[in-house]
Parts: sequence; C-alpha cells; structure tokens
Amino acid sequence: MTSVPRIASLVPSITELLVDLGLGPWLVGRTGFCIHPAQTVQAIAKVGGTKDVNLAKLRQLAPTHVIVNVDENTLPIVQALGEFVPRVIVTHPKAPLDNLALIDQVMREVAADLIAFDAINTRANELKRRISQGLKALNGLAPLPQRVLYLIWRDPWMT
Repeated sequence: MTSVPRIASLVPSITELLVDLGLGPWLVGRTGFCIHPAQTVQAIAKVGGTKDVNLAKLRQLAPTHVIVNVDENTLPIVQALGEFVPRVIVTHPKAPLDNLALIDQVMREVAADLIAFDAINTRANELKRRISQGLKALNGLAPLPQRVLYLIWRDPWMT
C-alpha cells in the first residue's frame, strides 16, 4: 500500500458505486446531490453541486482522488481540480455495458493500492457478475421504442 486515498466524488451514481464496493471509509467529499446511501453519505462533507463545486472547501479536504463525469461536471471545474488534486479521474459511461469498464476503472485508479483490495475486488467482481446477468436477461426482451424522455431529477424536473 503506497498511501491511503482520500476520495471525493462529484458524481451521485459513482458515490453509490464507491460505497457498494466498500470504498466508503475513504470518501472525504461529495456533492449535495450525492444522497445515497443516506446513512453512509450523511457523514461525508458536501462540497457544493456537480456544476458549482466549492473548490476552496474541496481543497481543505485534501483529496488524493476526485472522480468526475463528462456529463455531470464542467471542464473549468475539472481543470481547476488538476491544480491541487493528484488524481482527477474522468468517467463517461454511455450505455449499461459501460458500467463494467467503469468498475474496472475505479478498481485500477482508486482501489489497487489498498490493503483491503481483495475484499473490494470480490465485491467488484460480484457486482460485475450481477450486471452481466441483468444485461443478458434484457437481451431476450423485445426492443423498446427509440423515442424516450429521460427525467433525471425532480424539483425541478430535468431531462
């Protein structure tokens, strides 16, 4: 183990993933939209929203890793993070299958040096197995219509 990571997640779904993998103890920062799992994240410092990160507050938390997403966070925020965060991890899953590679990316870039790697890797492999099973089950279903309206947030509704 080279060093203990101090992780900030600026992506709600990835915050959940990190906790599911067992990386919650190393989370030091999150956005106000990172609300799940509630019992775990309530003790983690909020650093603003996905597009209005409080960089001064984040800097005080001294993260070694900050996880961002192309669709959630702005380029100016990502560039500013690069000035004081050793590892800015950019994610961009676009389809359900991409989540398998996302888990591998998190394992490679965040968990690889942890003493708890074996336990985290076991969780990662189980999650990837369950995702793969679910995707295989979906392949047998009739195709869905191509036109959809995807609502991502409420109060206000966003698409």
